[in-house]
Amino acid sequence: MADFEEIIKAIGIKPYYRDEWCAIYHADCRDILPLIPDKSIDLVLTDPPYGFGRFPTDGGDFMRVISEALKLCPLKDGAWAFIFTGTGELKNLLNNVPLEYQRLLWVYKPNDCTFPYRGWLLTSEAIALFSKGKPIALAERKPYRHDCYLHLGVGQEGVEGHPTVKPHAIIEDLVLRCKFGGIILDPFLGSGTTCYCAKKLNRYSIGIEIEEKYCEIAAKRCSKYVMRLEI
Repeated sequence: MADFEEIIKAIGIKPYYRDEWCAIYHADCRDILPLIPDKSIDLVLTDPPYGFGRFPTDGGDFMRVISEALKLCPLKDGAWAFIFTGTGELKNLLNNVPLEYQRLLWVYKPNDCTFPYRGWLLTSEAIALFSKGKPIALAERKPYRHDCYLHLGVGQEGVEGHPTVKPHAIIEDLVLRCKFGGIILDPFLGSGTTCYCAKKLNRYSIGIEIEEKYCEIAAKRCSKYVMRLEI
């Protein structure tokens, strides 16, 4: 098992952005993940880009890419993976992810204004919980329910240019559910919320994003001063 600095050295590729707490790579995650030492990641937390042009929602390329990526994630034994998924993709996700499925969390979205998938608004979004082998117990948290306000074009935290950015409260809650500090991995980083929130909570993180425009947004967010939370 490697620490954060050892992982960055092992990857051997200059990050798009790097600071004391996080490293962001502009790449296909399937090219970076094999370079990370085995059993060095404590938590995978990711919101894959289903349904927005990169991967079709019929479970084809989307599930192939997600499954291939998660097979390569070097999780420690007992570590968790939290994966956001649309209700339309949930069955395919559960059938294709090469980790042990545990349960679901649900995000309530009363003001979701995304284009209706089948003529109706989806008012919830699933977060599937997987583990590598027998899971380490999660930290005790209050019953999970957040009111999320997701909008196309402009994200909840005022981050422009990404259609599905998640509110900080949700990501921070998921990070804190992992009992131990360690290293967080987001192979589909998007605009950088995972790395930003991990830094805020004194957690190391590695983010990988294939589109440079989102890497730029993520780097700008993480480069700003973050008020540390005492936890």
